[in-house]
Amino acid sequence: MRSPPANGRLWESSFTISSQYFSTRLRGGSFSRNPIVSRCSISALVPSAGVGGDIVRARLAAIKGAPLPVAAGTVLVDITLGIFIQAGFTLLGLVLLVELTGKTSFVRPTLIGILIALFAFAGFYFVQRMGMFRFLGRIVSRLAGSSDWKSLVQGGDTLDRTIHSLYARRRGVVACCAWTMASLIIGSGEIWLALWILDLPDSFLNALILQSMVLTIRAAAFPVPAGLGVQEGGYLVVGNLLGIPGEGAFALALVARAREIGLGIPGLISWQLIEARRLWRARLAAMVR
Repeated sequence: MRSPPANGRLWESSFTISSQYFSTRLRGGSFSRNPIVSRCSISALVPSAGVGGDIVRARLAAIKGAPLPVAAGTVLVDITLGIFIQAGFTLLGLVLLVELTGKTSFVRPTLIGILIALFAFAGFYFVQRMGMFRFLGRIVSRLAGSSDWKSLVQGGDTLDRTIHSLYARRRGVVACCAWTMASLIIGSGEIWLALWILDLPDSFLNALILQSMVLTIRAAAFPVPAGLGVQEGGYLVVGNLLGIPGEGAFALALVARAREIGLGIPGLISWQLIEARRLWRARLAAMVR
């Protein structure tokens, strides 16, 4: 299970803002909202196992002036905290689902998934605190047997120190986690509204459970491009447990897809325009020289 997929706009926006907030506080400047668009669009529409948006987000932050270690470090911290928050949100949805339906057949596999996610979070956090990038840089430098690779070790050390400084901002980390969890819960209102419009059982608890469980299912199947079929199956399975007819649950899944496409395509176009403008400026500068 990795950090939550690009399935909820509020989730993506809040966590990307959290990441850019760290960058802003370190640099003492303002941040761009372009990385929000990039992660939502690329993670949702591009077959990149859910990581393409994170890579492009770091790249856009660097293009906008953030030092490369800061851009990469904020994304890594974002992903690490995302695993932890996803586990907590999954547990919340699981408790509500059992309380509401009384069914427990799915509890064991879900709890096993949560434990795996927490172990992944602990392991990833531990290796970051131990300075894994400097360690990896030393290994590569020794294998290469050349002093030309020393810059890789120095770069790894800089990234490690940047990550440590981000985690040291404990108030910021706690605030970002709280904001993200709140945004996930508030984001359930989107599903609640869709349930009401489609004349389906429209309690907020139903919406919150659907939000939690579908995000969990899609996160667990992150290698599947855009979660195609997985997300739809999640709506059908969880919707059935909540007494939502199959056609209604499938309609909810289509609404979610339509939203991803409607918001994702403009984001992809925006990303390409940013890259094209940067390339054009570079070429003009080369011609002037």
